[in-house]
Order: sequence, then C-alpha cells, then structure tokens
Amino acid sequence: MNAQLKKQLLLGLLLLIIPGPVHSNAGSAVNVGVAANFAPALELIGKRFTAETGIGVQLTISSSGRLFSQIQNQAPLDLYLSADTRRPEMLYEKGFCEEPVRYAIGKTVLWSRNTGLCALRQWQDVLNSAAAQRIAMANPQTAPYGTVALDSCRQLENWREIEKKLVYGSNVVQAFQYAATGVADASFIARSLALTDKAKGGCVWEVSGAAPVEQKACVVRHRPGKGEASRLLGYIISEKTADILQRFGYQ
Repeated sequence: MNAQLKKQLLLGLLLLIIPGPVHSNAGSAVNVGVAANFAPALELIGKRFTAETGIGVQLTISSSGRLFSQIQNQAPLDLYLSADTRRPEMLYEKGFCEEPVRYAIGKTVLWSRNTGLCALRQWQDVLNSAAAQRIAMANPQTAPYGTVALDSCRQLENWREIEKKLVYGSNVVQAFQYAATGVADASFIARSLALTDKAKGGCVWEVSGAAPVEQKACVVRHRPGKGEASRLLGYIISEKTADILQRFGYQ
C-alpha cells in the first residue's frame, strides 16, 4: 500500500471519528436546583425545552432551604426554583443571584390513601379522626409547604393533640411518600403532587384558609451556565408552559 493511499485511508478514519460542526448549544445543560413540589412539572417543561433548544436540563431535587444553603456554599447550580419568595430574594440581596422572578403560585392540600378516611368531608376531620394516627408534612424549617401546613394546624383549637400526630419529611415528596407507603395515614403536600399519577386513587382535601404558596426563581450569578439558565427561566414563565402549570394546579 503506497503512502498516498495510506494517507487517504487515515483521513477517512479521522472523518468517521471526529464529529462535524455542532450547534453551540449542543451538549450544554442547565443545572437546576428545584423545590420538590415543582419537580414533576419541571421534568415535563425540561423535556419540551430541550426538544426546542438542544439545551439539556439536569435537576437537583430537594427542599428550598437545603438548596438555599447549597447555593451559598458554591454548589454547581445555575438556576434556583424555590417554593417561596424569601430565599431567592435573600440570595439576590447577598449577591448570589440575579433578581428573582415569580414562576408559580401553589396550594397546600391534605392527601391520603387510607380508604377509611375518604368519607370525611373536611381536612380538620381527618386530623381529628382516630384512624389518623400519623400525619406527615414537610419540614417547616426548610420547606415552605410544610410552613404553611404547620401554620394552618396551629390555628385549630386542639392543636396540642394534633401536634402529637405529626411526622416530618425533608421535603413534600418525602412527606407524600410517607402517606403513599402507609408510614403516615395522611400527608400535607403540594396540590401539584396530588395531581400526579402516583397520587391516583387517593383522597384530597383542600386546606381551607391556607395561604397560597408564591414561588420565585433566580439565576445564579458567576456560573458558566448563566446564559442557558436565563433562557430556561424565561421559557418557564412563558405561555409555552401554561398548559403544564395548569395541569399541576399552579396559578
């Protein structure tokens, strides 16, 4: 085999191995820290966003409080979707984030898979029932939906008795899992979780008087994925995702 033929074969092999030109967004991804209540909706939004832009979306799902601490400790997160307004605003004031934007308003509900509780009409009746020995909620110190649930319970006359029944998950997804697996008889969760396939077959009670949960997001400063994060946040609050937000009960 002469030298010229060898050169041509080698060039052909290199063309097979080395990829051709790609779009500048290909291979990029936004690392998102998302409060657990919004994760099911964001998974669908992320897939739609990636299909349209070629930008990947990688989720870190936790409580708002834990994500807040991680961002202050330089965790590799480009976008923070909290379940409250206070924490993104604090990050903005401290210089960690760009100005926060409201992306959703959620609602707290009580959910149970215990068929013995389904005949009860109001959420207070569930808490007072002898059949409800354990009531789960997200940790009020780190999860806004847990804070709202706890505030609602404290308004009840027999709060001290109800307090003895409470068990806490690290976030609303874990609180939901407690009720779904029978660890708890019922759980305070975000309405968004009650509308997922995993919650089908359960009973849902509106928590009357509970404050709406206003949720804000912010783009983390000084991150290489800041541009893509801004693009994703703009997409989340656009009309392109209105059907998904509505599906999960968000305003």
